[in-house]
Amino acid sequence: MKLYKYFEIVKPEYIYLKLTPNNSVRNNSTDQIAKAICSLYKNLTQCINRYEKKFFYEPKSKVAYYIYIEKSKAEFYFIINKTYLQLIKEKIQNSWKGLTIKEVEKMPNFSDKADKFYMTYKKEDGLSLSVDKRSNSLLSSLLNVVPVMKEGDKVGIFYNFIPCSQYSWRATYDKTIQKLKDGMPVDKQKTGGFFIVKMLGYIITFILEMIENAIFDLAKVDKKEDSLSDLFFKKLNMRELSTPTQQKKDLNVLDTQIVVLSDSTDRKRKMNNARAITTAYNRITGDNELVAKKYKKNFKPNDLYFKKAEVIKISTDECQNFIQLPGRELLEEHNCIEKIETQETQVPKPLRHGIMCVGTNTYRGIKQRGFLSTDSEYQYLTLVAIGPTRAGKTNFIANISKNAVDNNECMILFDFCGNNELSNEVSSVFPNSQVLSIECDDIDNLQGLGYNEVPRGKSTFEQYRNAKRQTSQLVTLINSINADDKKLAPRMDRFLKSAALVVFINNGTINDVFDVLQNHKKRYGYIEKIPMNQMNNLEEYILSLKELDDTSTVTEETEKDGKKVKIKKEVVTGTRISKISGIIDRIDRLKDNTYLEMMLKQDCSNNIDLVKEMQKNQVICIKMPEHMFLTEKEKDIYSTYWITKVWLALQIRKWQIPNKKQRKKVNVVVDELYQVPYTQDFIRKKLSQMAKFSCKVIISCHHLSQIGIIREELKSANASYMLISGCDKKNYNELKEELHPYTLDDLLNLPRFHSLNLIKYTKGYAKFITHLPTDIIIET
Repeated sequence: MKLYKYFEIVKPEYIYLKLTPNNSVRNNSTDQIAKAICSLYKNLTQCINRYEKKFFYEPKSKVAYYIYIEKSKAEFYFIINKTYLQLIKEKIQNSWKGLTIKEVEKMPNFSDKADKFYMTYKKEDGLSLSVDKRSNSLLSSLLNVVPVMKEGDKVGIFYNFIPCSQYSWRATYDKTIQKLKDGMPVDKQKTGGFFIVKMLGYIITFILEMIENAIFDLAKVDKKEDSLSDLFFKKLNMRELSTPTQQKKDLNVLDTQIVVLSDSTDRKRKMNNARAITTAYNRITGDNELVAKKYKKNFKPNDLYFKKAEVIKISTDECQNFIQLPGRELLEEHNCIEKIETQETQVPKPLRHGIMCVGTNTYRGIKQRGFLSTDSEYQYLTLVAIGPTRAGKTNFIANISKNAVDNNECMILFDFCGNNELSNEVSSVFPNSQVLSIECDDIDNLQGLGYNEVPRGKSTFEQYRNAKRQTSQLVTLINSINADDKKLAPRMDRFLKSAALVVFINNGTINDVFDVLQNHKKRYGYIEKIPMNQMNNLEEYILSLKELDDTSTVTEETEKDGKKVKIKKEVVTGTRISKISGIIDRIDRLKDNTYLEMMLKQDCSNNIDLVKEMQKNQVICIKMPEHMFLTEKEKDIYSTYWITKVWLALQIRKWQIPNKKQRKKVNVVVDELYQVPYTQDFIRKKLSQMAKFSCKVIISCHHLSQIGIIREELKSANASYMLISGCDKKNYNELKEELHPYTLDDLLNLPRFHSLNLIKYTKGYAKFITHLPTDIIIET
């Protein structure tokens, strides 16, 4: 029978992990990694395992930490047996929060001509190096070689940690301490002049002690506390042990080899770089110190032990000197170190799947997509995308629009900026069948100014209710047309509502409302057309309208009992314009814009029905190019008209389709909302109600201070925020408490096309960074 069928040696398979630090790295708990390495030790019995009828022998393996330095980069690696990868990786992640770990196929290597040294203890293993968990002085010293390096120079520091038995460690430690007490030298180097001098000193001490003891015995006198030998020899050799040395007795130790490699095209620089590295270890000299010795063998990183390099026993606390990554100060000092500019947090599980993708998150080297919440209620909460010009907002809107339409939702884009680049770029990613463009500057296909979405209604009540709905939106529109930001006086407000109800109950237009207010003949013409079944509802409004009548006394002749009689009669001859002067002023302002004036004269019978269009999975682009407006005020009036129209359509749709599941989700996108303050105020008032009508508002702006009108309402409405790279500190300060533990530096250091997200979901706010979606890239 062949041996391999019954016995197999499982050779270790080593994995290379590249570590990328960030600004929040701290080195005060890396001894936990060393302790985890210690736990990997197995005795001979534990190395042999039986599975079914076959025996497997797993030989000893190691964990190595490797620092590689060039002029333009510094990198950090771990070499770990695949069997223990998860255990050590978890300890690494726990010790360095926010660290990014990436598995790589190979590490930087050195030529055979490289200078090689190994570091070993000057004294016996029982004595410890200096230990300070608050300091990373060794790494700082090692990196000081970077400024003197030239292109082509490279340096490597290799820490080889081999788990070992702790069985004889205490005896070894006690033996060293006893030597110190006895005045014996504890140098590891047992040859050389310095060691011989120390040994001679010890021999002289021993002889003097024998003489002293003999003299005191003959004299039968008690020996003094401080003898001559104690004073001149033992006391000189012995001093108080440091705390790390005292604690080393009770700590676990690792068999350790430290190899330094230096390579360069220039022989002198190669030696100088190596000398700079080896002398850096003086920074951690304590009761013991590390000295450099030439290493003449070929260096193979995956070997368990490096041949002819001394093995020293280092405590887990001492290991913390070696297992270090650069923190904030070193990262800022040395630009050559690859780093993660910002903290990393992973996307919560509920936000790893959904419809609207906010980008790709990287957490410790693992990529995962992040989405807005799809919870039945939270999916309608407002999203605010904040970023400067050319930050990637247009691409982001295009991507989430595609997400929405592909998932049977409707997108409405309010576009009043420039030449409608946003609408054009977003609509370009859809087939024509999924795009409805409302070209507001197209005179040949101009929409009438009115709320045609409101149905006539069959019953008396429905007709009256729908008339009131249109009236409410018209009052909002008229109130937006003012120079002093004041609403209509209560009396004028009553006149406007009365005229609107009389006209809308007769299926008239907004232009007819204005005519009824100003023209007494039109006024009475509409009053006479009011159906009898509505007279009870409109009686008080008719009386209100009659207050506008300007009357004159007219004498008329009539026959009474066969005689001609003159009778005085009050006749309506006009309208008291002074009572509606505020309304007239607003109407004039409305007509200042050519397009609005033309829309007033236009019939609404051919208008687009937004209620029907909302029930289609498409993009509706309401295009209002800049050239339509002479002033920002005109733009605001025009935008307000459309937002009131959309809001009314949402209300009508809910009334017509009461089943929420049958209503499509409508996403309303408003870019640069700060340009239209009254539209912003209207959205503010309705924001908390939007979700009831299956509507989500998506706002994009340059900074939060631009949308001061709605800013506070956004917070109370549980809005989500995306702070895109380029945002200033004012945006961070606005959301500082919610963004914790992310700092201002994290925001300011965001790479291009990345965003710091504050996304509301069922468990509160999720905070994570994503690279903006790249499914659709719009070239501009």
